[in-house]
Amino acid sequence: MKEFLELIKKYGATAVLVAWLFHTNIRVASLEAKLYKCLENDKYKENQTKLSEAILPKKISYETESNS
Repeated sequence: MKEFLELIKKYGATAVLVAWLFHTNIRVASLEAKLYKCLENDKYKENQTKLSEAILPKKISYETESNS
């Protein structure tokens, strides 16, 4: 922390900007990883649903429609 304060005193706003960009980059990278994982989970669930629909037979309705 002391080193960070010395950098701010030496470089001023440029040091603050670099620190802010570094912090923001870390947060965005973390968010991207979470979003890609969520997307992979959604695709996996979608594929499982399609697979189960393809394997399971369709329900056959034995009810007859009445003509009114």
